[in-house]
Amino acid sequence: MKDVTFLPGSFFDNLDKFANSIGYQNAAIAIELAMVPWASPQERDAFIVGITGEDPQGGTEKNYIKQKY
Repeated sequence: MKDVTFLPGSFFDNLDKFANSIGYQNAAIAIELAMVPWASPQERDAFIVGITGEDPQGGTEKNYIKQKY
């Protein structure tokens, strides 16, 4: 089975950042926000800072699966 690609700005990246930043008790909101077509990960992160007042939580790029395209 091929590994899932976990790239910056992907649904899984967005879900990871939102779920960890706003809390798993707000999973429904995190899922909806993860589906927003953010222009960039930086825009998404700025939104997280705006609503939480803290830096985004969650995985880092070193955890992403690296693939050659």
